[in-house]
Amino acid sequence: MIYRIALASSDGEHIDSHFGSAERFYIAELDTEKEDCDIKGYIDVKPPCSGGWHEVSKFEAVLTQLSDVSAIVAQRIGPGALQFIREQGKAAYQIPLTAEQALCLLIEEKQWEVDKWRSHTKS
Repeated sequence: MIYRIALASSDGEHIDSHFGSAERFYIAELDTEKEDCDIKGYIDVKPPCSGGWHEVSKFEAVLTQLSDVSAIVAQRIGPGALQFIREQGKAAYQIPLTAEQALCLLIEEKQWEVDKWRSHTKS
């Protein structure tokens, strides 16, 4: 199975952005059969939070742009955003490491099985 994961990152190498203030999400494709992951590109978004304040409609706009991902990884995700992400059927993780370390951790722990990720891509 192939899953797409959004990484809140300013450079594609470090998970260094808070979900609410992220301007860019790098998209990784995880192949569970090969237990391998590759960054396939990125999506620029308008950050949903401004100075600690946010509107649900802005969360919706970001998740619309990330509609084909099964999981979101950020340095930090506030409780309101975390609840909203999960209500939309996506897994969310706070992993303030490098992108490679974060992806390896997800693979090692087989999070798609633990958290029952939804597949948004081909198998």
